[in-house]
Amino acid sequence: MTDKQKNIVKKIVFGFIVLMLCLPAIQHKTHFANEKTLYGAVSSTEYTEFSWETWFNSDYQESTTKYLNTNFGFRPEFICLNNQRHYTLFYTAKAKGVVLGKESYLYEKNYIKAHLGIDYIGEKEIKEKTRKLKFIQDKLKENGTDLYVVFAPGKGSYSSEYIPDEWFEGIKKNAPTNYKSYKAEFGKQDVNYIDFKSWFLKMKKSTPHPLFAKGGIHWSKYGEFLAADSLLQKIGEIRNAPMPDLVLDNVSVEKKNRDGDYDIGDGMNLLLELPTFPMGYPQFHRDWDTSQTQQVVTFVADSYFWGMFNFGLSRDMLGGGEFWYYNKQIYPDFYESQLEVSLVDIKAKAEENDVIILLSTDANLYKFAFGFIDQLYEAYQN
Repeated sequence: MTDKQKNIVKKIVFGFIVLMLCLPAIQHKTHFANEKTLYGAVSSTEYTEFSWETWFNSDYQESTTKYLNTNFGFRPEFICLNNQRHYTLFYTAKAKGVVLGKESYLYEKNYIKAHLGIDYIGEKEIKEKTRKLKFIQDKLKENGTDLYVVFAPGKGSYSSEYIPDEWFEGIKKNAPTNYKSYKAEFGKQDVNYIDFKSWFLKMKKSTPHPLFAKGGIHWSKYGEFLAADSLLQKIGEIRNAPMPDLVLDNVSVEKKNRDGDYDIGDGMNLLLELPTFPMGYPQFHRDWDTSQTQQVVTFVADSYFWGMFNFGLSRDMLGGGEFWYYNKQIYPDFYESQLEVSLVDIKAKAEENDVIILLSTDANLYKFAFGFIDQLYEAYQN
């Protein structure tokens, strides 16, 4: 290669490097290319307009630095590249609270803690909360409202065989857990409950489609369908009333996981999708005599109820009952009026229902019912 050719190659390489360095700025200004979507809690900073006041007190400089650090071109791609590097080279997750299990199973720490009893709140607190729960259960029953607790399964307990070995170090066998203690105390104090957690474990080896996905934290869409169908039947038994039927038309088996079956995987924000196995996606319709009155059911629940709520379980089959998300926001009202539970008369609201269901996965039992029990107990006492 002649000196002239070498100089040309050097200029080309130099120009390419300069272009790569300038590319994020060009993208930031022109948005000539579509960027990846980031999932989860991703920080961003708004631009602060220049003023002499913010200049002299240094607010402008600090805010502009933060803005440029979180709003440069191709930032999502750089974040995904960095996350992929950590996963591929070191098998670590950059997503907060995510645990990488065996065979690429993904967990959140709270679910492992719940399974192992690390988050156990103690027998005394569980007995006291159950006492209050029994009190409000009886008070609501006097008004004609049934109260039931639903134990939803957790990824840690359902797929415990893939939890990393280091989590079991120092853990006693058969250590107490919030789930075990609540279930035992409910039996002693005669509190109504439905145990989907143990039911899912019994079905694990026989179910035709997975009830949990590798890359998801919630029950699968197929598991969610089974739970919704069982809830409708149980409510019919409780109320001695006809209920809508969920009629399964077909289950589509798909290699690509979707609809929440890959929610932890999405939250890891990687360049490449993690290995998964095919999941079943139910296709069903509602069978219901519209001349009959529906039971009004409110759910005080965590995110395990979102899938049912989104396909219209409350709206179409449970009398338009509400979803009190973590006992904070009330849906569907929150979509428009941003109605908070703290703004309503909790006693009057509760007594409007035929049934109230307190639904929680085991990972949230350390804060079971999210304040609902204490608030309603106090309302009745006062």
